[in-house]
Order: sequence, then C-alpha cells, then structure tokens
Amino acid sequence: MAKMAPISNQAAWIPAKSRPLEVGPGPEPDPSEDEVVIQVAYAAVNPTDHMMQDQPYFELQYPFIFGTDVAGTVVQLGSGVTRFQLGQRVIGHCDSLLTRKATNAGFQLYTTCREILVSAVPDSLPLANAAVLPLSVSTAASALFHQLELPFPLLAPKHTGKTVLIWGGSSSVGSSAIQLALAAGFDVATTAGSSNHEYVKNLGATHVFDHKEPGVVEKISKVLKPGDVVFDCISSPSTQVACGKILESIGGGKLPVVLLPREPFPDNVQGVFVNGLAPGMFALNVGDAVWCKYIPQALASGKFQAKPDPEVIEGGLEKVQTGIDLLRQGVSAKKVVVEISKE
Repeated sequence: MAKMAPISNQAAWIPAKSRPLEVGPGPEPDPSEDEVVIQVAYAAVNPTDHMMQDQPYFELQYPFIFGTDVAGTVVQLGSGVTRFQLGQRVIGHCDSLLTRKATNAGFQLYTTCREILVSAVPDSLPLANAAVLPLSVSTAASALFHQLELPFPLLAPKHTGKTVLIWGGSSSVGSSAIQLALAAGFDVATTAGSSNHEYVKNLGATHVFDHKEPGVVEKISKVLKPGDVVFDCISSPSTQVACGKILESIGGGKLPVVLLPREPFPDNVQGVFVNGLAPGMFALNVGDAVWCKYIPQALASGKFQAKPDPEVIEGGLEKVQTGIDLLRQGVSAKKVVVEISKE
C-alpha cells in the first residue's frame, strides 16, 4: 500500500502514574495489513481507564494513551482489509492494553484497530450511542462463546431450552451479554437494581432479580437447572461468592468473572478471568463470528441495541480526564462517552 501523507494527530497522554492526562501530539498511524485507521468522533470510558490510572495492574511504559472504545470514520486501510471503505462509519475495539502500542489506543484523534475488532455502524445509529459497545461486546463474547462455549450468535437462533444467569445485567458488559446470550438461543436470568428492572427486560431478560433482596441467591437457584451457566459481570468479592454458590447448586462448571477471582470458589466451580482480548477472540474464531458476522447485521437490522445510553461529555480530548473522573464516581445504566471531534 502506498504511504499516505502524515496525519496530524493529537492524544490525551498519561505522562506517568498521575493525573490529569495531558493533551499533546499523538503518534502517526501506520497500519499493518490487517488494521484500520479510524478518525475518532467519540470514545467511551471504561473502568479499566481509571483503574490503570490509579493503580496499574501491569507495568506501563510512560507516557501512554488509554481508551478502548471508539466510534468514527475509516480514513486508512491496511493492504489486506477488504471489509471496509474509506469514509465508512464504524466502531472499533482498541487493543493497546494488549499490544502496548500507543497507536492502537482510543483517546486520540486517530486510532488504529485490528480489522477483526471493527464493525460497520448503520446511518440510523448515532456514533455517540455506538461508542458504548466495543469492549462490552468483546468481553461478553469472550465469556459466553470462548469460556462457556455457547453457540455463536445468529439473527434467528435456535432455542436451546437453557438459561444464562448474567449477574449485573444493567452494566455495560451485562447489557451486551444479555443480547448475545439471546442470539445464542438461551433464555436470560439477570440481576439489577429495582430502578433498572424495565431496562433489562427491554433487552430481553426473562427473569429479573433485585441483587439487594434478601435470599436472592436461593431465589435465583430455583429458576436454574443443571446445564445452565453463570456469568458474573460485576465480580466484586460478594458477587463472586453469590455466583459461586448458585453455580455450585446446579452442578458447577466455569464461572467467567470480569475482575480477577478474589474469593475461594466451591470445589465444582472454576472461576475464570475474562477480558475483551482473550485468545479465543482470534484463534477460535469468536471475533470473526461476533464482530465480522453478527454485530454488523444485528445493528443494521435493529436486533442489537447500543446500550446502555451514553452520557456524552463535549469538549474534545481535554475532557477525557473529566470523563474518567465521572466514571470513577459511578454511573448506573449509563456509559460515559467523550466527544473527541465533531462528526
């Protein structure tokens, strides 16, 4: 591929283990054959962003750029990419926390994504809404299709007669997990605060439980049966204990958790840490089945909702730190999204 003219990039950098982020010149994109360069209109904030700023869970080479979820338009294609066109509206899951490549981070004007982690966005879906999806889709897919080995999602799935318990259905990951589980032919039981019960029902959950209700573990266990599966989308010590007990009661198995296992599990329960970039996303064709085949069709047909709704912060890269601080304080059934550049 012919070398394009240099792109004038800007990024929100973390100069060291500190705050606030500092805006300055960003890395020039140079995509490999299987990568896409996206001009970022919106970038969502995830818990990993404030966790990595406050107490990194692996050693970083500073300065560094955070950011995982982006929505924008394609401005450059690797030589092997045929699925997208220049100017196309897309969402992308940035993998800089895996590759340690600053070019592949989200909080910048131009980011580089692996083609397999990019999806087209229909004109009917605002990019600010679409930006909430990437990491949640990948994390839910890693749990459901890699670890729990559910059938890959389809627009018209065959009903399996089985149920997935998704603890934390109103969270970002939970919102995607509910919809992906349904697309795999499973029924969904979930937990949510009472104010979010209608929200998770609208996503398709059949059984909804208030996680604060006394005896909730026993009540959930009564609607599950051997062969059903459990996914903990919150993964606090207390939810890991609760999900472990529930899974134990129906015969045990793998329990995907989104934070490292912190509590002893019953003998027949195996806690497994999941994130959006598990090897199965690539080696086991999970990414192809979800990102390349299902999500573009499901978004275009309206069968997959971009949820939770975005809480948009305007003002460009200078507002990324504001977004991280807001998420650190906590949001419910919302996802913080920063407007990086005007569409």
